[in-house]
Amino acid sequence: MMLKIEHLSAGILRNISLSVEAGECVAIVGESGSGKTTLLNAIAGYIDYAGTIRLANQSLDNLAPWQRNCRYLNQRLYLFPHKTVSGNLALANPDATFEAQTALLEKLKIAHLINRYSHQLSGGEQQRAAFARVLINPPNLLLLDEPFSSLDWQTRVHIWQMLNALRQEYQMTTLLVTHELKEAEYLANRKISLKQGQFIDKDTP
Repeated sequence: MMLKIEHLSAGILRNISLSVEAGECVAIVGESGSGKTTLLNAIAGYIDYAGTIRLANQSLDNLAPWQRNCRYLNQRLYLFPHKTVSGNLALANPDATFEAQTALLEKLKIAHLINRYSHQLSGGEQQRAAFARVLINPPNLLLLDEPFSSLDWQTRVHIWQMLNALRQEYQMTTLLVTHELKEAEYLANRKISLKQGQFIDKDTP
């Protein structure tokens, strides 16, 4: 088991438990305020919580966010504006060579943008660069909080395709918060519904 959450309480969440297999993508759906983002924030270590969270058989409960082998990606792309795409990747993994950076960016079809700054990129290009920064040092767990919702539909579907391929290549366990059922159906192995801080439905998309 890659991720195991037991009796977690934080904010609106009350005594919830969840297990996720290695390489599995689980979509978390529900209305605004149901606790979806709170769940990801607890796993990432951004908020206090009661209960236990284990990742790759290691307890996360006493670890700071930067000590947890997970990456959080949402609509805020967190690209450093004073750094090029290459510079942003170097911050995430100083040991990655320029050749390794280029190879990864080629998979995302943005290798030609390696020396550009974030303000020189479109929204879709920035999103791919943000993914590249995650993948240059692949985590055990990828936390996605509606990172595609601001993109146009065509760009969104293209990024879904790339994410699916790269997630399988790197065998990344993924939790995806989304309002889009099509997104859950395309990316997730199963779907879980949250309502008022409780899981109410678990099925496969």
